[in-house]
Amino acid sequence: MFFDLDQIAPPNSAAQVVAAAQASGQVPLLETVIVTARRSQTPVEKISGSVEVIDQAAISQAGIFQASDIAGLSTSLTERSIFGSSAPQFFIRGIGSNDVNPSANPGVAVYLDQGYIASPLAQNVALFDLAGAEILKGPQGTLFGRNSTGGALIFKTNAPGQSSGITLSAGVGSYGLQTYEVAADSGRIGVVRARLSAVYRTSDGYTANTLTGGHENGLDTFAARLRADSDTPGPWSASLVVDYANDRSGMTAHEGLGLFAPEGFAVPPPTGPVLTPCAPQRVLAGGCLNLLGYRYTSDPFSEGFDRDSREYLDTGGFVLTLRRAGSVEVTSITSLRFADREVREDTDASPLDLVSLDFNNRSRAFTHEFLFGAKQGRFDWRAGAFVIDETLETTNRFSTLGTLRAAGVGFINDPFLFVFGPFRLLQTYTLDTQSVAVFAETEFRATDRLVLTAGARTTREKTSFTTETRFEEVTARPVLSPVRSGGQTDDAISWRLAARYTFTPDLVAYASVNRGFKSGSFNGGALFSTDSIGPVAPEFVTAWEAGSTWHVSPGLSFNAAAFFYDYTDLQDFTLVSVPPPARQVLDSADAEMKGVDLTLKAALPRNLRLRLSTSWLDAQFTDFVDANGIDRSGNTLTASPEFSAAAALSWQAELTEDWTLGATLAVDYRSQIFFDNTNDPLLQSGARTLVNAALTLGQTRSGVTAALTVRNLTNEVVISDALAIANYGFIQRTYAPPRSVMFTLKALFH
Repeated sequence: MFFDLDQIAPPNSAAQVVAAAQASGQVPLLETVIVTARRSQTPVEKISGSVEVIDQAAISQAGIFQASDIAGLSTSLTERSIFGSSAPQFFIRGIGSNDVNPSANPGVAVYLDQGYIASPLAQNVALFDLAGAEILKGPQGTLFGRNSTGGALIFKTNAPGQSSGITLSAGVGSYGLQTYEVAADSGRIGVVRARLSAVYRTSDGYTANTLTGGHENGLDTFAARLRADSDTPGPWSASLVVDYANDRSGMTAHEGLGLFAPEGFAVPPPTGPVLTPCAPQRVLAGGCLNLLGYRYTSDPFSEGFDRDSREYLDTGGFVLTLRRAGSVEVTSITSLRFADREVREDTDASPLDLVSLDFNNRSRAFTHEFLFGAKQGRFDWRAGAFVIDETLETTNRFSTLGTLRAAGVGFINDPFLFVFGPFRLLQTYTLDTQSVAVFAETEFRATDRLVLTAGARTTREKTSFTTETRFEEVTARPVLSPVRSGGQTDDAISWRLAARYTFTPDLVAYASVNRGFKSGSFNGGALFSTDSIGPVAPEFVTAWEAGSTWHVSPGLSFNAAAFFYDYTDLQDFTLVSVPPPARQVLDSADAEMKGVDLTLKAALPRNLRLRLSTSWLDAQFTDFVDANGIDRSGNTLTASPEFSAAAALSWQAELTEDWTLGATLAVDYRSQIFFDNTNDPLLQSGARTLVNAALTLGQTRSGVTAALTVRNLTNEVVISDALAIANYGFIQRTYAPPRSVMFTLKALFH
């Protein structure tokens, strides 16, 4: 490893007090936290930056199933996805990507162990058999450099054990939920240890389909993972992780909001209905209609869907890590990831065939990384090289006004009016990306108290894009947008400077300035010949941050960070609500973010543990005129709550020599967030507070544990995403699940 025990526990530190107290068992203690933010095992106090750790227990007690759910455990992390489990959009401190197309470059880099997951289609990792997760806040311009202007999200798998054993888990819950998990350790066989784990989850769904009598938003997922680690006697070691996930759930059901006043439909003039927009207050009250005159129900979990929607997603791959220990440690990381998605969506969420979309995507990404590192005298350095070769192939089908087509209304081939006539579009595009980067970062111990950090990364990324759109109508001109191609090469240098000062062994402060880079992008939503395919310029963010870690006592710690981000050429997605319909635009904007993160952790008497965290964020466009020609400067960025707060109180006690009882209560608050750059009140989620609870009973001798988990205890209705399809008179809104209860039984067999 790249650190020694003397650096973990400096003389007279709280770590030594912890060790002594643990031996005596006299006081409640906090555990030492080790992270991989410097691409090595490092105590969190030795990181000149902001890192949040979510441990295995927190994930398990929250009763969450996929990576997108983990946003509820961090006040700095926000997630949105109009398409449910496929293509999540992560934001850290307001930085991410609001582009709904899989061609988008995410602003938050996602890793499974040390393997980079490039495509948004593959980033919603199934949460099972995990050791925990890390959230690296702020641009990672050097060691985690590619498309990480917001930060990085790292999921860590459980390592195989030294002895054989099997853990079985089964659970049942609300809405017909059934979940089954297994994890089996081989123990040491020669020089190899292996662990095979799998999970299967199914449910009926929490949204009623009033048209069919069935349910939507159900689960049907399977995932498996094999991890094998070597224990060779020499300097070489290896780790192989192979995983596969299969999602056959239904498409995330949307609630519709009508946008047109009903008066125009009630008394239509000879030329047709008068499409008068409703006032926002009236829309929110549910009194308006979509383009075909349908009024949606007022229940967000009940609607009539005329189409059998589905969301099929297959993801997987492998990560092979080879490491050679020595005075200079050498690491090779090879990864191959794939994702195949098929989506069939009832876009208008009504019994009428107004708008329906079909998406078919195929992503392949190969990455390889070399890492070198050593501690030599006063220097602790890392250096390496990274390459990626990624291909995305997409076929999209758009169908509008099928109800009118069935009634005999033909295609209207008019440059303006065709938006109101039935038509079907077929769009195909291919995006190829090759990127090469070389990087280095070193820490220099200037004095016994002062550590200076400097790092840089140079990147060259080449992207090529080809797209075509055709009408699938006999009476229409076949080619709506002919084959168009574009290419771009981005050369960029990102860097990092930091200083860390140890005032006392238990009080450490840091200051840093980072330059982050996200490569240029093409507009995967360019359907029409008038739409620009791009490329959009690469975006850069310069981040200033200062923070500290203070171990007040062995049972109390306090973390604080304040930051200011200067954003240039932020890649922003706009859905333009003027003819032609569904026009999607990628623009560049400038923005600024500033904020504060505070976290307190305490081990209290009577076996209580408390975690309190809060974040304040001011994220605004400073210079932005959108595709509609409207100046959005001063508007709040998407998925950027001004205030966030979370509290978790847990308790555990020994009832007898063999039995333990535990309880956890967690509260998560987020202020208002917007889902697009207009800050439209119809495209936002108001302030909300979610309460989760868990109760566990375990027998240490048999290894049996029973757990009862309640999510959204107060049954609060929470909007998780929204998208305006204004040309057709409605807004899509998706909702977080209502209150749900799950009972789980787990047993360990040796």
